Amino acid sequence: MFQKFRLYFLLIFLAELLSFGGFLLPEFRQTAFFVTVLLVLLLSLQKLEYGLLILLGELFIGSKGYLFYFEQGELVISIRIALFLVIMSVWLAKITVLWNREGYRFLLAKLALPFGRYYGLLGVAIGWGIVNGYFRGNEFSNIFFDANSWIYWLMIFPLAYVVNEREENGGEFWRELLAVFSAAVIWLSAKTLGLLFAFSHSLIVALYELYPWIRVTGAGEITVMESGFVRIFFQSQIYVLIAMTTAAAAAVYFKLLRDKKKLLYCYIVILLSASVAIISFSRSFWIGLAAGLLVYWFISLLVDKKNWQAIFLSMGFTLSAAILSIALVFGIVKFPYPRPTAAFDLSLLSERAGKISGEAGVSSRWNLLPPLLREIKQAPLLGKGFGATVTYKTQDPRVLEQNPSGEYTTYAFEWGYLDIWLKLGLIGLLVYIALLGKIFIEGIKTSYKLLCISLLSGLVMIMVTSFFSPYLNHPLGIGYVILTSLILGQKKKPPFLP
Repeated sequence: MFQKFRLYFLLIFLAELLSFGGFLLPEFRQTAFFVTVLLVLLLSLQKLEYGLLILLGELFIGSKGYLFYFEQGELVISIRIALFLVIMSVWLAKITVLWNREGYRFLLAKLALPFGRYYGLLGVAIGWGIVNGYFRGNEFSNIFFDANSWIYWLMIFPLAYVVNEREENGGEFWRELLAVFSAAVIWLSAKTLGLLFAFSHSLIVALYELYPWIRVTGAGEITVMESGFVRIFFQSQIYVLIAMTTAAAAAVYFKLLRDKKKLLYCYIVILLSASVAIISFSRSFWIGLAAGLLVYWFISLLVDKKNWQAIFLSMGFTLSAAILSIALVFGIVKFPYPRPTAAFDLSLLSERAGKISGEAGVSSRWNLLPPLLREIKQAPLLGKGFGATVTYKTQDPRVLEQNPSGEYTTYAFEWGYLDIWLKLGLIGLLVYIALLGKIFIEGIKTSYKLLCISLLSGLVMIMVTSFFSPYLNHPLGIGYVILTSLILGQKKKPPFLP
């Protein structure tokens, strides 16, 4: 496992290094894009799992999916879209061959989906959103780019195909994916801590090279707050937070085995996750993380009472790691060489948590709410389809530069559930919630408890965070829902779960 982890960590580091090189040299970026796509195509033709691991690795670290991209005039194709098209094409070719060779009955067995009826209804709702948007006259480009994220749901088919085909081979795919996920979490944590140091000490490379690279690739946001603290926020950090409950669950298991070395690994992951949560300075993350941890501890004690001592130990691990993470962040920000230029203390966290107005992002979010609700009321049941827009006044400095009045029209909204309601209607939203509820109920019923509960806690994090940020309608959230449903929907215990 460690050798695989080390390999995937080095590959992720190499990918980020090439992405940075592509930012500095646009000609190299185009070459790297096509070489990556060709490599994934060849690997997928050899074994579809290889392509899926690369695609999911990109999802874990790539935020908006533009670590690599092809640009020609106004046409911009992200590496995420390119990998998606490659994987879907190879999968379609493989099932076509399988159909011709074995017949449709054998093929259906390989394509069996857990929660199939719920996914079918969600597919109908998504199709309705596209058709509804078209017949309502929504701008075609808006429909395309708005529905683009939802098309990621199709990834469940090649993933289910691999899981169904390889289940009898010991679940190699799940073990490999766990190594990829672990490497991605450690890399994101290291990247976040490294950037915090670089920007807290005003390193030249950070100001003139790293900052524009992060912005151009859509990897995240780096902001100097009024307090002087440098906020490092990546959308993909949600996976680092999810890793906290997974590590807490694994800690219970390793405590029972008296494996002190792996207990230490779990503690390090929890420490890094807590540090990333602080550095992100994201109130949405904090609320989602708190909800996920509470659900994890509550359900764990409810269904696994006999191991209550180990569960309380994991609570102690998490709380002590949270305290130590504050010291870690403070040490990075205030490290004396070179001279630090940023600020950090405990009062900044309480101020950030309690400040729900006044900031540009918060004000814009609240300004969006009334016009968004008015649009929803015009078609509450069936929605207005993909590409539906709302005009409101924003405080975003980037918009104010273009339009001093602050008036802004968009089809993408921070209020995740309201975005879904506007596009798919109340019926579509309820179908989505029903799918999530079914996954949650089946997860509770499993006989392999703690780590499954940690997966459900991750689902709770995404569901709660989506009240304030769009995750359930973004590949980051969609990908996690797909993976969780496939793991919990298996008839027998996945091999990486103790």
